[in-house]
Amino acid sequence: MKLLIKTLSLITSLVFISACTKAQPNDPPETMVSADTEVEPIIIGNKLRIYSEVLGEEKELYISLPPMYNQHVQSYPVVFALEAEYLFEATSTVARYMSSRSKMPESIIVGIANGEFDKRHEVGYKRWGGKPEAYIRFFKQELIPYLEENYRVNSHRTVIGLSPSTGFLFEVFSSHPGLFKAYLALSAHLEWDRIVGSDLFDEVISKNNDPNYPKSVFYFARAASDFPTFVNSEEKFNDALSRLENYTADRVKIKVDIMDEEEHYLMALAGLRSGFEAIYPNNIWRNPGWAGWDKEADYAQKYFINYYDELSSLYGFDIYPVENAHGYGFSLTGKVHSAKRFGTNQQVMELAKLGIDYYPNSAQLHMDLAEAYKKNGDITLALEAGEKAVELAYMYKSKNLQVFRQRLTELKGR
Repeated sequence: MKLLIKTLSLITSLVFISACTKAQPNDPPETMVSADTEVEPIIIGNKLRIYSEVLGEEKELYISLPPMYNQHVQSYPVVFALEAEYLFEATSTVARYMSSRSKMPESIIVGIANGEFDKRHEVGYKRWGGKPEAYIRFFKQELIPYLEENYRVNSHRTVIGLSPSTGFLFEVFSSHPGLFKAYLALSAHLEWDRIVGSDLFDEVISKNNDPNYPKSVFYFARAASDFPTFVNSEEKFNDALSRLENYTADRVKIKVDIMDEEEHYLMALAGLRSGFEAIYPNNIWRNPGWAGWDKEADYAQKYFINYYDELSSLYGFDIYPVENAHGYGFSLTGKVHSAKRFGTNQQVMELAKLGIDYYPNSAQLHMDLAEAYKKNGDITLALEAGEKAVELAYMYKSKNLQVFRQRLTELKGR
């Protein structure tokens, strides 16, 4: 009951901020924009504040939702970025690029801001004045319940730390297994002991032999330029790489990177890409495309249903193909487009029907199906699907509403 009261208190004390992150804070010079030009902000996420009873203070969150989140129906994994002021935009961008190329699932990105620069040390080691135990309770009792109440999140959670804030990752990995599925430690200090006399890499690798420890992924990365400055850092990373040569990941998958051409904080960009790849390996996350075109193949079954069912089983949550992406070869609507050009009308219908199973609110897929029905001679079904497409385009304020209306007119033969 106490936990419920805290959660309700957190939710009712929310103060939403209408601010968003923009490309530029000021209006553009008048000489660059005509008088009738409409200037719109570029929104990459929203800010909101929640009051944490556990921490006894207000925390600022940055939240980025997947494309067309309000139109879609599925739940998403969550990626938490500590030090949001520095990591949030980069994390959102890398995740969006990778998901659009079918290299990871679309995800909700949540950044936890520090406010003051030195507050990042609060999630560091307890022995150095951090209060990781309080932040663990904040996640468990307040933040995660809030997200579950207000967003379509699933139980697959990744946490990202940078330099001193990686201390939180080691603390929660050791004391609260299962809270996160994956840990990305950027600019990780393997030379810093969490407990006097302990070894960080030993602590992580030892969990691999614990049959009760939940399966997880731990990624460590460091810029080689750090090594001359931080005593024992190079030795610790080289030792970790050596120990992984004969390592078999039964419970804990581990990946270690030494980045030769990177710098202490700047390595975060390359580290995010490599870290996500540790969770979603390239040899598993292939683009479900094809070379050439076999008009006898059931592409819906072979390249989508079977493939994404296997991924969903492997990760423990429903994983969908991308509806739309930058490039025809990496999305359902793109495959439908290619099927129209190179395949058969039957393949168009199969792919469009499958797409609607995944994305029932897609105006594009409904219109594709409508046109395939008409080509097949099923006028009644064609009009039903076409009218549904226009209804959805209107409901979700599609910029292509007039295009869909024109296509519906053509379906009616007018």
